[in-house]
Amino acid sequence: MPSQRSPILRMLAGLALAGFLAAPGCHSLIDRGAPLVPSRDRVRTGPFVIFSNSNLTPQSPAVRCLAELERDFAGKLGVAPARETGGIEIYVLDDRETFAHFLKFYYPELPSRRAFFLARGNERLVYTYAGPRLEEDLRHEAAHALLRGAYGELPLWVDEGLAEYFENDLARPAQLRQRTERLLDDMAAGWTPSLERLDTLEDVHQMTPRDYREAWAWVHLMLDGNDESRARFKRLLEEQGESHGELKLAAKLEQAGAARDAMRAHLLELQSRISAVDPAEIARQPLFPPLFGR
Repeated sequence: MPSQRSPILRMLAGLALAGFLAAPGCHSLIDRGAPLVPSRDRVRTGPFVIFSNSNLTPQSPAVRCLAELERDFAGKLGVAPARETGGIEIYVLDDRETFAHFLKFYYPELPSRRAFFLARGNERLVYTYAGPRLEEDLRHEAAHALLRGAYGELPLWVDEGLAEYFENDLARPAQLRQRTERLLDDMAAGWTPSLERLDTLEDVHQMTPRDYREAWAWVHLMLDGNDESRARFKRLLEEQGESHGELKLAAKLEQAGAARDAMRAHLLELQSRISAVDPAEIARQPLFPPLFGR
């Protein structure tokens, strides 16, 4: 499908050409005539506009996973993503090498990663590449974009916990098993989960792999624990949006002691549920190393 370039695409293409003409050591990209962002094909699903060079269609797994994310987001949070004229722009670069060049040129301050979300004014942008975990990466970063549109700026742990929650189909036992067993092992070794501590984190560079797992676990507890906890959490998310990011969610949730007890009970219940799954089914679902070292 012929591409209709968005304003951000035109801007990036222009900057790329100007920058690489002046940058020694990057001439090979100019020689190939390859832009730093995909420009050949464009396909839309719901609020997402996906740009790529790989002939994506509405039936492609990468496109279908975004349609499924939109459905899951609305089903779990009761929020229908707004379908703006411009949409949430998603750029799927050709391969890891191309993506690494793109990051180094435009965002050298970012650590190495497979995907990222960028909010700039009213624009919401996702960048990634066509790798073996493309669908997972798309769901995680596109979830950030949907959350930003629905609630504005959320506390870091809530934003990351929800993105972790939505990045995979939670019916996949392998994904539940990996996170659940690691957290239970941590608690058995003396670690204590703490919403108050998570609420002090303000930068992703402060978050450890266990912080990501803990953020996921709190979100999972509140959305999948029971009807009361889910209703409370959704109400607090709405209040968070109305407060323009000034409300501390942890201060509005349960007291630390009761919350920790509820967390442990929820993880044990998840472990029991996973144990009842056919081992052959779990074996078919590989455990990948997590995004951003989670």
